Amino acid sequence: MENGRQRLIEAYRNAFRLWQQRRLIEAEKLLDEFWQQSSMKSLRGMLLMAYILRDRQKYVSEVEVLEELLERFADSGEAKLLADVWSMLGSVLRRLGESELSVEAFKKSVELEPDKEQKLVECSNALFSANAIDGVTVEYMQSLYALYRRLLADLEIEPYPAEDWQHEKIRVGYLSADLRDHAVAQFVRPLFCQYDRNRFRVYGYSLVRRPDGVTAVLQQGCDVWRDVSAYSWAEIVRQIRADEVDILVDLAGHSAENALPVFAYRPAPVQISGIGYFNSTGMQEMQGFLSDRYCSPEEHSPYFTEKLLRLPQSHFCYQPFSAFPPVGQLPCLVKGYVTFGCFNNFAKVNDGMLLVWKEILQRVPDSHLLLKHSLLGTEEGLSYTQQRFERLGMPMERIEFRGLSRDYLEQYNDMDIALDTSPYPGGLTTCEALYMGVPVVTLKGNRHGARFGYSFLANLGLQELVAEDAKGYVDIAVKIAGDSELLSLLRANLRRMMKVSPLMDSAGYMQALENIYEKCLFERFYR
Repeated sequence: MENGRQRLIEAYRNAFRLWQQRRLIEAEKLLDEFWQQSSMKSLRGMLLMAYILRDRQKYVSEVEVLEELLERFADSGEAKLLADVWSMLGSVLRRLGESELSVEAFKKSVELEPDKEQKLVECSNALFSANAIDGVTVEYMQSLYALYRRLLADLEIEPYPAEDWQHEKIRVGYLSADLRDHAVAQFVRPLFCQYDRNRFRVYGYSLVRRPDGVTAVLQQGCDVWRDVSAYSWAEIVRQIRADEVDILVDLAGHSAENALPVFAYRPAPVQISGIGYFNSTGMQEMQGFLSDRYCSPEEHSPYFTEKLLRLPQSHFCYQPFSAFPPVGQLPCLVKGYVTFGCFNNFAKVNDGMLLVWKEILQRVPDSHLLLKHSLLGTEEGLSYTQQRFERLGMPMERIEFRGLSRDYLEQYNDMDIALDTSPYPGGLTTCEALYMGVPVVTLKGNRHGARFGYSFLANLGLQELVAEDAKGYVDIAVKIAGDSELLSLLRANLRRMMKVSPLMDSAGYMQALENIYEKCLFERFYR
């Protein structure tokens, strides 16, 4: 028995060494062969195998290993390791589009995780996944927000006392881990580079661990840049407080590597969230959430704990860092059939959306559907997706799956019409499609984060591409698919329309945003 245990430990150590060296195939083979020969498996060994499979993008196999591990070792008493297992399971389920199961896995991780700060990370993961659930209710979201607040309370954070400083210029701080080559960065350049320097002083608080060229542009644009990537939450708070920031803006929400607990300390008089996330933080310490009149017809929403600060046009200002290829010829004129497409994160593609797309394909003879995402470029991810599509009766012979590639912008030239997802719509992908001359059909949605597509299109004067419900969505897609003249016109003019629209008007955008900042400060001190 002791000899077998020693062999088990040695196999784990050797596989772990290979994994660290990125010799993933060898590491997987070593563990697999040991298990076949000895029938001995350990919790740590199976967890290591899950990491190896994740890194090899063998997501279905990863799920199988994690589920077997939980069945074998649920009563092991290893709370921290089991919390990691549930977190990994939540991540891979989200990647595969199983959002409801993903949320439950993250909640289980919260329950088992002994570290109070990590509990908050896992709860953020659950909240992020919940946004893609078809028909998600107010009660469901509010229950998750309540959980997040309870976990914050467990940290026993002492908020800072009210400030008494006054400055000639309003000091605005932005906190994010996405100030790099990331989707969020395409919408924040004006915040750092085109603000009114006579009235504002901007501080960038960067959580970026690997700065790049985009980071450099944003850093050079603002007054003060703080690299706080190695700081604890309390240390970030002390730095913000020392800088006497008047308005602190969170650009991440519950997305990866966020530092939302910083706001629980109340380091700034006014605290706002927005742009980098599509739903409420659920925190009572936030005075507002940036939105616009299209995403939020009212100042308050049952899905939000914050007041919605509505810009008069778009709450996004699209300023891409990428160089775009020329817009190509309308594909249907060359191919003889219409190609619908979606390049959105595949975690957003729920079954309800697929059934809507299925009806569109049925009503537009010979039409095709082009889907592109990193998941679809892996053997197991593609197989899993194809099986899912077949269960729903999708016309597989008319669907093309593509994996991630550097030339993805050029591949918009293979698409006639883009189909947006709901309730978690595209953000950057919608802007990229429109800039490449591809019209986007979207659902209006019932809350801020579900109405991004509506806001983009309304700001372009293309509200006729916005549907109130699934039937309307299908009807719009079918109608424009039959109008090649309209598609050609849009193909030729959408990029120009984008450039002259509020979506890319950085001067108008910053003026509106800075007016909101001043109003928030005024209300804070004179209410």
